[in-house]
Amino acid sequence: MDTDRQFSSDPETRIADALEAALEALRLASREHAGTELQPERWRWVALGLVSALQAALVAALSGYASARHEDVANPSQSDRVAPIALLLRRARSSEHLNPPERLDLTGAQVRGLEALVAMRNAAVHGLGFQVPENPAALARTAVDVIRHLLLTHPTFDMSGFVLFLSLIDRELTALDAALAVKVPGKPHD
Repeated sequence: MDTDRQFSSDPETRIADALEAALEALRLASREHAGTELQPERWRWVALGLVSALQAALVAALSGYASARHEDVANPSQSDRVAPIALLLRRARSSEHLNPPERLDLTGAQVRGLEALVAMRNAAVHGLGFQVPENPAALARTAVDVIRHLLLTHPTFDMSGFVLFLSLIDRELTALDAALAVKVPGKPHD
C-alpha cells in the first residue's frame, strides 16, 4: 500500500488489495534481509518492505469491521489516498476504531521501534543519509509481531475469504521472524 495509491471504497476489495500488498512487501523484506550480513545497507529495503507490509496490514484491520468506513483508512487531506502510517497506527490503537483483542495495545518501546523503522524507511526512500541503527533486527521483529497480530492472530475480517493470501503471509512472517531471531541478542521469541 502506498499513500499515493488510490484505494477501493469497498471493504472486501480493500482488504484483498491490502493482503496482496502485504504479501509482496514481506517478500521484499525477506529477500533483502538475506543479504544484510554482507551488505548492511540493505536494511533500508528491509525497512521499506516491512513498513509497506505494516501499512497494508493496518488498512486490512481498519477495514474489517462491519462498521468500518472509508474514512477509517483515508488520508484526511486527500480522501482518495491511504492515510500515512502514523495515523493508521493511532487509529488501530484507538478504541474508537478497534476493540480488544483486535486493537493494538503497544508498549512505548514497541511504538518507538515502529517509529524508528518508519524513519529508516523514510531515509531510504527520500535519500536522507541512511544509517543502519544499532539493532535493526529488533525493530523489524516488532513490525513482524504487529503484522502477525493484525492479520493472523486477531484479524478484524473474516479469514475464510482470504485463506491463500493469509497462509502465504504466515509463511513469510514465520521465515522472516526466524531469520531475525538469530540477529536479536538476548531476545528469544515467545
